[in-house]
Amino acid sequence: MSNKIVLYTHIVSPAGRTAELVAKALNLDIEIKEMNVFQGQHLNDEFKRLNPAQTIPTLDDNGFLLWDSHAIAIYLAQRYGKESGLYSDDVQEQARINAALFFESSILFARLRFCTDTLIVLRKPAIPEDNLRRARDALKQFEGLLQDDKPYLVGDRLTVADLSCVTSVTTLHLMLQPERTEHPKTFAWIDRIAKLPYYADINGKGLQAAGELIKRVTVRNIEETSSKE
Repeated sequence: MSNKIVLYTHIVSPAGRTAELVAKALNLDIEIKEMNVFQGQHLNDEFKRLNPAQTIPTLDDNGFLLWDSHAIAIYLAQRYGKESGLYSDDVQEQARINAALFFESSILFARLRFCTDTLIVLRKPAIPEDNLRRARDALKQFEGLLQDDKPYLVGDRLTVADLSCVTSVTTLHLMLQPERTEHPKTFAWIDRIAKLPYYADINGKGLQAAGELIKRVTVRNIEETSSKE
């Protein structure tokens, strides 16, 4: 049995990037297995045995299988980074971290999916304005979560909450192109996280890939729509 942790992911996925960021923050030696979900690489029987839901990211820690980026982030921080400060054993601080993770899952990432699925899954030539409005509202809510006197989401130090939220927030920025003046606290928070030595190699490359994908499917959808008219 291998002693290396394996992460099944895809560079375009914000959730996958979260798991990679946490692993890097903990200086873990992990093997990255790229699964191109747009080519259905996650739908084979072999991957289904690892994760019946067939979603990414999926973690294989020497036979311990786990999916959902939030669960993976907490697990890695708890098992391999007790002294890192990325998570907490303090019940109230833990609750605040969890609240931010749940907000990312139910609001930020959900609103992002409403937009991207329109292009990628439904193959529409444009994102409905109502979906864009809801995505913009999510960014406004996130701005409100950041405190003027605290550099990070849950206080004075980086946690898994920051590494989870930054992937969805920056992908939303990629699509919505908000002005810095609209969300000054959010932009300052992103600037802070972007200074991490591993950020550009993971989230930076992921955003570039996501941007290229969005342009590519938008052109495809417009062409398909025009050919039907």
